[in-house]
Amino acid sequence: MTTSKNSFGQKLKQIRKAKNLTQAQLTELAGANEKHISKIETGVYFPTYTTLTKILQALDLSIEDVGLNLEHVTSKDSPYYIKALQILNSATTEQELEYYYGQLKQAQKGYTKRIS
Repeated sequence: MTTSKNSFGQKLKQIRKAKNLTQAQLTELAGANEKHISKIETGVYFPTYTTLTKILQALDLSIEDVGLNLEHVTSKDSPYYIKALQILNSATTEQELEYYYGQLKQAQKGYTKRIS
């Protein structure tokens, strides 16, 4: 089964509604922008890792709960971004996740300095 941005957004919307939350309520719980949540649900955007984490925490879910298989995400995002999500998703402990996230942030800083 292939997972696209749109099917991820549809699944997110179904879960949000099943938990009797409006987009505004999810926005408040996740600390996100309501228009951004709307665009994620309609498949216009795929959330950044930070936003994805906040949404999943607000809904008390994991990536697997929303059926997100990062091996098959279709996105206009950089393949490096998708690979970074795959690496973060592979973490099995909170410490491992923090380590990967720190390493990716450092790598991003180095990349930004080179293109500036």
